[in-house]
Amino acid sequence: MRNFEKKIFSVISLDKDIGGISKMIEISTSVLSNNSNLINLFLINKSQTEKALVSSLKMKNININKLSFIEKNLLKIGYLKKKYKKNILESDIIFIHNYKLLKYLKNYLDLKPFIFFFHTDKEKQIYGLEKIKKVFTVNNFTMNLINNKYKEKKAHYLPNCIDTKNKKYSFKKNNKKKLIVGAMGRLVEKKGFENLISVFKRIQNLELQIAGDGPLMNHLAKKARGYNNIKLLGWIKNKNQFFKKIDIFFCSSSIEPFGLVILEAMLYSVPVISTNCKGPIDIINHMKNGILVKIDDKPAMEKAIILLERNAFLREKISKNAYDVLKNNYSIEVYKKNIFSEIKEYL
Repeated sequence: MRNFEKKIFSVISLDKDIGGISKMIEISTSVLSNNSNLINLFLINKSQTEKALVSSLKMKNININKLSFIEKNLLKIGYLKKKYKKNILESDIIFIHNYKLLKYLKNYLDLKPFIFFFHTDKEKQIYGLEKIKKVFTVNNFTMNLINNKYKEKKAHYLPNCIDTKNKKYSFKKNNKKKLIVGAMGRLVEKKGFENLISVFKRIQNLELQIAGDGPLMNHLAKKARGYNNIKLLGWIKNKNQFFKKIDIFFCSSSIEPFGLVILEAMLYSVPVISTNCKGPIDIINHMKNGILVKIDDKPAMEKAIILLERNAFLREKISKNAYDVLKNNYSIEVYKKNIFSEIKEYL
């Protein structure tokens, strides 16, 4: 891939803590930096995202601008310091990772090509994209929704990715009497952990381990009280140990625009069961590289878990197929090829 030597201005979300989206901002910025002269990266000073990205993005051609609390609020009324304006006006492409920024930077939308990373599946956000040149969506449903509204078909499917380098397929044949099913995410209602807990109250011969923290921690702990096969691990730093320990991964969400944690499970050769949210249905081919169940369907969830528990051959088949799909479709190398293919007309 040739060096485009372009200046790219990447505007980052104003949210203080945006979880998995922060990882994709890191990856997309890093990928873009490989074929650019300069990236002006804007972060909110002292936010969790800023702390994470400053430590991980240390390339010489990434200029990190840290907006103070006052500068952040001035941006909301469209005010930018001269040096920030200069960064925008000297850029060839502006990348936006937060819908709110489209409103705050409306005075610049006619001056430069703006490309919007649509990290969610919030349908109300499809409005107000008239002046955006391209929209990258993380699922096909949102892409089609946007393209049905705008004649120019501005939305393009750009799925998230994961670093697959130096990782080999390694299915774990478990001879234990009690298999472990894992789940991971922020403990909020849309992640569906309460449903999982209800299911494991019925199948006590299996163990459920939920990794994560959040506002529902105490509520879920009460729901699980008295059941020794259900464990709430809290926030874990070492994902490697978590995925090595579990035999099946379950994504129980009622809303999941993509599902980066599904890719993480696949990377560790762990077979995946997921609800059929907008993101997972793009990743999982039912009964081939995973199992899909209806959202909030607890009997179907239980049936899928028992099916994999009793069939080690199916677990291995699903995990192997998933790993192959992961390498072929969701690696950073594939992501890089896709993103530069989509923006080449502006370079």
